[in-house]
Amino acid sequence: MPQAPLPALRHLTQPHAGHHQKPMKQVQDLEANAGLVPVSAVDILAQDLRRRILSGDFQPGEFLRDARMCAEHSTSRHTYRAAAQLLVTQGLLRQIPNRGFMLPEFGADDIVDITRVRGAIEGEAIRLIVLTGVIPPQALEAVTIMHASTLSSDRSALVTADRDFHRAIIAASGSPRLTRAYSNLEGEIELLLIQRQAFYGTAGEMALEHERLIKSLRSRHFDTAREAFKEHWEDLQIKLLDQRSRHGKDQG
Repeated sequence: MPQAPLPALRHLTQPHAGHHQKPMKQVQDLEANAGLVPVSAVDILAQDLRRRILSGDFQPGEFLRDARMCAEHSTSRHTYRAAAQLLVTQGLLRQIPNRGFMLPEFGADDIVDITRVRGAIEGEAIRLIVLTGVIPPQALEAVTIMHASTLSSDRSALVTADRDFHRAIIAASGSPRLTRAYSNLEGEIELLLIQRQAFYGTAGEMALEHERLIKSLRSRHFDTAREAFKEHWEDLQIKLLDQRSRHGKDQG
């Protein structure tokens, strides 16, 4: 089905009831750059859906039904499904045959596996970074965003900043293979980071935790840095598993 021309797409991300106002600016920014980088209706919708996912608008295991998403985003079923499929490739959605698209729900084994593999990849990146002692600027910028944000109103921004911090650590290793391996896992990591925010009292706590990781890298001592990051990974794993266990008891 041919897609509507870009100028007519501004309504795709109009906020609905109880919805955040940020996506409108995202779309305006995308449209402002449309002369340089063509942006399709699918790209814009995928950006908005991604923001909603990272804001915690949907629960793990929840289906994003075609009819509901098309109504909320004033778009066609074809455009919605193409955008959702794009998010499947990023690990943010799963497509279930004959049922549609859903937000992944991780079991205990999934949580352990994701955090274990993440630790193995990032551990090798740390080994390479401590040799130079150079902290990637993108990691420092991510911490600045954390300090300037609030948990109540900037959830997607905080998840993105957390992701960008660790992405910068991997990229600073200079290893294209580590970067490629990490990118394959990144969508699932982001989904865990959404849940992690519930464990912070303020965004400032999140920023301070990542500043401690930076300090460990500046020590240029691998064991010191490795231990700091290991504590960071294991803390996430333990809290997510405990949360899942308590949720299971509540359901029982």
